[in-house]
Amino acid sequence: MNKENRTPILVVIACGVIALLVLVFGVSCGGGNNDAARDWQGGFSNAAAGAQLTSADLSAQGGSCSASDTQLVVTGACVFEVKEFGGGLFYFGPPTKRARLAPQQAVTVSLLVQGTRAEQNSGPGKTVDLTFGTSGGQLGIVCPGLGPCVLLIQEPGG
Repeated sequence: MNKENRTPILVVIACGVIALLVLVFGVSCGGGNNDAARDWQGGFSNAAAGAQLTSADLSAQGGSCSASDTQLVVTGACVFEVKEFGGGLFYFGPPTKRARLAPQQAVTVSLLVQGTRAEQNSGPGKTVDLTFGTSGGQLGIVCPGLGPCVLLIQEPGG
């Protein structure tokens, strides 16, 4: 075996020894600082919870309806467009916006999120959980009774 054939083997062995030393040094001197780990892990756990969906995120697209900070009022049927959020290539904010609707009358709520449609019948004493991703979507509400329907906008549940 000549010197040219040994050089790649020696480089691989040297890299392996350095990696082993870094591992041993890291394990022996790490100290297990769990207090610091709690701080940065807590930040990531809160990010997944999502932001609050508010009336500012909604724009009425059709029908007779209005949105305020605390409620949606619909007469007949209405479609709200949920605006896109978190634009840009590197968005580090919440990946979703969430809310809970509490209808005061019988209603049918439909969601269109990323091409998927879901529909749910609800009424007094029940709630409808809403979750929208950064691409937004549509929120449709049908009020089968006479007169306007009121849906309270609440904080999302866990």
